[in-house]
Amino acid sequence: MSSLKNVVPKRSYLERGQAKNRLHLGELEKKVDYEKRREIYKKKKRIENVLKEKIMNKNPDEFHTGMVHSRIREDDNVLVKEKKIYDRKKIMEYERRKIKNETFNLYGLLKHVNKKIYNMQMNIPLRYVFNNTHEIYNENDEKCTLKADKKKFQKEGNLFEIKFKKMLNHKTRILDQIRKMDNNYINTYRNVDGYTVRIYKGKSAYKLFAPRGEAESQVVCYLRKGKQLRRCIGTLLLIGAEKWPLRNMPLSTTHFWVHSQQKL
Repeated sequence: MSSLKNVVPKRSYLERGQAKNRLHLGELEKKVDYEKRREIYKKKKRIENVLKEKIMNKNPDEFHTGMVHSRIREDDNVLVKEKKIYDRKKIMEYERRKIKNETFNLYGLLKHVNKKIYNMQMNIPLRYVFNNTHEIYNENDEKCTLKADKKKFQKEGNLFEIKFKKMLNHKTRILDQIRKMDNNYINTYRNVDGYTVRIYKGKSAYKLFAPRGEAESQVVCYLRKGKQLRRCIGTLLLIGAEKWPLRNMPLSTTHFWVHSQQKL
């Protein structure tokens, strides 16, 4: 009989409404409405308490808003706002941080595209449809060729090939954007603390070279003349000296290391 209790019709529940003589005061407030009004009231109170605390702890000698970066005109008492002057180092740090964030997002997009390309390459049923032929060998080592005779398979294969080429082009565009971001990051160090930027042709990124010291300048002279490195101010360790030719050696501090102030 418990299953029949929902079948028996019951009177629908109706909440009591506002009386007619009190409609000018608004609709009758329910519990849900009270909860919303309570949250709004508490939020306003929290904001008021924070503002009151700021007013109580305010320094009387403190400038008002807009007084620091603004000036009063001579004719009338009007504040003319001036542009804020930022330090050059802060501007460069902001630009480098912005470039790093953009490159990080590009590398994430590149990872997503590489995953899609890998899944397309591993798609075995449509792999042979690009050339419309696929060679297999029977148990008797007889060579057989499979062809996609049906137009449906050929159409799917062509669409798959177009999509695959689009993903490859998208990957090349992302790599070009990453290279541009790297070049922009290196250009922020141009003519800063003696750093120099070497531009290479092609799609390779710019390379940054640090300033050379006195010991390194002497080593550079020896390398340019093509002589053996016998005397120097410090003990210099040349990275990859046996593999690289002396004439084409990049002249930078990244390839030299001054170990001590002793003679060879």
